[in-house]
Formats: sequence, C-alpha cells, structure tokens
Amino acid sequence: MSEVGWIPDPGRVRELLAAAGCPWPAPSYVESTGSTNADALALASSGAADGTCVVAGEQTAGKGRHGRTWVSDRGAGLWSSTIVRSCDRPARLPLLAALAAVDVARDEGDMSWAIKWPNDVLDFRDRKVAGILVEGFAGGAVVGIGINVERPPLDFTQAGSWVGVSGVSPDRSAVLAGLLSSFYRRTQQPWDEALVDYRVLCRSIGADVRVVLPGGEEFDAVGVDVTADGHLMVDTGSTSRIIIAGDVLHAIMSP
Repeated sequence: MSEVGWIPDPGRVRELLAAAGCPWPAPSYVESTGSTNADALALASSGAADGTCVVAGEQTAGKGRHGRTWVSDRGAGLWSSTIVRSCDRPARLPLLAALAAVDVARDEGDMSWAIKWPNDVLDFRDRKVAGILVEGFAGGAVVGIGINVERPPLDFTQAGSWVGVSGVSPDRSAVLAGLLSSFYRRTQQPWDEALVDYRVLCRSIGADVRVVLPGGEEFDAVGVDVTADGHLMVDTGSTSRIIIAGDVLHAIMSP
C-alpha cells in the first residue's frame, strides 16, 4: 500500500467525529514514535484534554500487556492511544475499548469480530487482530488500541488482520474516526448495557481455556461468565473461580 494510503487525515477524522456526535479533538499523527501510550501519557501530564489521541504509522517500542512488546511495523496497522478523563471506573476501559474495536470492524468492514477476555480482539478463526493496553495516571487513563490492518506481524501465526479477513484495505481515517467515536459512546453507555454486549461477544464464555495467573499458577477450566465487575468466572471441574488478572488461553481452533 502507498504511504499516503496508510496515513489518517486528522482534519477529516475530526469532521467525522463531529458528525458522529463525539466531542473529542482531532488526533495527532506521527510517522514514527517509540510508543503512542508513552506519548499520550506525556501529553496527559501536561494537561491535554479528554479524548486527545496520538496515532502513529510505526512504533519502535510498542507495549503490550504484562510488559510484552507489541509489534507495530511501519504501515502495517493503526496504532493509537487516547487520553480518557471522563470514566469513573478505569478498570472497565479495557473491555469498553475491545467493544469499540468490534464495533468499528462491523461498521466499517462488515466483519464479525469477537473478544477473548479481557480485551484481545479476535477474527472468526480466533486469530488476534487487535489488542489493548490501558495505563493509568492521576485523574484518568491512556488507552492504547493497536489494530492489524494490512497484515499481522511477521512470524505471528496466531494473528490476523483487517485485510486478511475482509480482503479490502480500509480508509484509515474512517476506521480511526469510527473507533474513537464508538469508544467515546461506549464510555458514556450504562455499564450494564455494555456488559450485555460484551458477554455476547466474549468467546471465552463456554470455551476450554488455560488460565495463567500472575503468580505463576496454571490450570485448565471452562469459561462460564463475565461478572458485573468485568472479571472472568471459570469452572475447573471441581470449583468455580473468579479471574481478576492473568492470561486466558483458548484451545486452538482449526485453521
């Protein structure tokens, strides 16, 4: 894809946000940065407004959950981080951001994506197409959302992409505007309504899973439900457990 094709137009994104009723400002685009989350946290510390978004064509030090690296190759995806000051329950933001990613895939790409608890976004083959990292600061949080658009990272066999599913390279200005406007709407939506949508889209419910807890404990279970606090309830066969933090690995689906 040409370089121009993968650069969102901030002015057009702002127009689309306004048309959707989203009050957030135009995003700031940089060709390359270490981490959009780090950039947004720096802006937040300087008093940047709610909804301020940094989007990059490449991250050289992208961050994932649990200190992992998020591969952000030049032009391969849409890497954005947004300052959210208007959510009184920051722990809900990862789930709401995942819902926003599913929303924009449906609205702009006619694709049915789903969610692996808590916030990995999956295509129909259970391949990860988007990920979310939320980092808090005094008075709010920065929400990083990375979407594989043109292709997944090289050598990541369990990753997918927008083009890989739809066969079409999207208008990235429309995708970014749709993502931000949906995320804003989700942050304003009553939590119980958002949770209903999340439960419908969460493939971890009913799935055979391997749970890896932060302390190193691992066990097999079946996903049962997502609690009112957004935690995953699982059944080990002998007991029910509530997973607040950790990795939940799905049984691999056939290609």
